[in-house]
Amino acid sequence: MDETIIKIENAALKLKKFMIKPANLEIPKGYIVGVQGENGAGKTTLLHMMLGMYDKMKGKIYIDGLDVVKNKTKVKELVGIVSQDRIFYLSQDANGNEKIYSPFYKNWDSEEYHRMLAHLELSPRRRLCSFSTGEMIKYQFAFAAAYRPKVLLMDEPTANLDPVFRDDFLKLLQEFVAEYEMTILLATHLDEDLSRVADYVIDIKNGEYSMREILE
Repeated sequence: MDETIIKIENAALKLKKFMIKPANLEIPKGYIVGVQGENGAGKTTLLHMMLGMYDKMKGKIYIDGLDVVKNKTKVKELVGIVSQDRIFYLSQDANGNEKIYSPFYKNWDSEEYHRMLAHLELSPRRRLCSFSTGEMIKYQFAFAAAYRPKVLLMDEPTANLDPVFRDDFLKLLQEFVAEYEMTILLATHLDEDLSRVADYVIDIKNGEYSMREILE
């Protein structure tokens, strides 16, 4: 039986008029898991719940055995994020961002960081504000490679990107799972992306969610 990396025990959340309803899931280690639903269905909220962002959340979510609400700092070591949000120091280059952020990650591997930057054809001396949206997503992969989180959460990373980049992105997902033994949760409304790479899919609709395995 596969080792469980994320365990959800009746996790639920009420936000004004919207509610994520309780469910129980066990997500196995080392797979790509799609989070599928229309815009507004609750995909982003569910990912934020996994980061322990809501103290008012009902139920429990565990990542690698840690309660995400009670262990927010430790969870940041275990969980990486890739999205179209620009959350780094954009006025700095990749070298500058490494100096700022690396002290916060005990497993930071500078050699791996620069190897991935080179692999993804990103100059460490270009300021991040000059990166295209696709380059910024690639940069987040390089950043994650440097500290190797056990779980990588991706929130609509390929939305509005050209098909050529999306092909490269999906290949990169598979490389990461194989090379770094990560578990990847890919939230998207693009069914064709999930059909190509996902091993499991969490379907979410109107705040209700359940998981199914993708059988070839």
